[in-house]
Amino acid sequence: MATASENYKLVTDYYQSFGEGGPEGLARMLSFFAEGKSNYTAGNSEFAGVQNSPAESEKVLHRILELNEGNLEIVGTPIILLAGDAMVAVLLKERHKRAGHAELIVPRLCVYEIADGKLSRSFIWQLEAEAYDAYYPKA
Repeated sequence: MATASENYKLVTDYYQSFGEGGPEGLARMLSFFAEGKSNYTAGNSEFAGVQNSPAESEKVLHRILELNEGNLEIVGTPIILLAGDAMVAVLLKERHKRAGHAELIVPRLCVYEIADGKLSRSFIWQLEAEAYDAYYPKA
């Protein structure tokens, strides 16, 4: 089991890997996922629900990039609220820029379970869920 400091660094490196974003940044981020990683995203948006594998998460992330014409970015430095030997909680802001929509900056709380130096599960909540859900309505 990793130390809290090692997990803090893993998650810091994960967000730094996104860099300028786009498909290259996404590919770098995906390399941090454990085989079989699952994700839960709260809310009622097109992207709410569970992804049961890295491939399912990748599909969702590519769709978000597509809708934003590659203009998805992390605003500022993510704040690690808590790092432990198996979990890390992060507060961050994402900037979304969809064509035909006003820009949306949404705070998100992300909790990661970590095993063997990889992100093994994640749980994501939008702190302004109604705005995010309206920005990405279910089809």
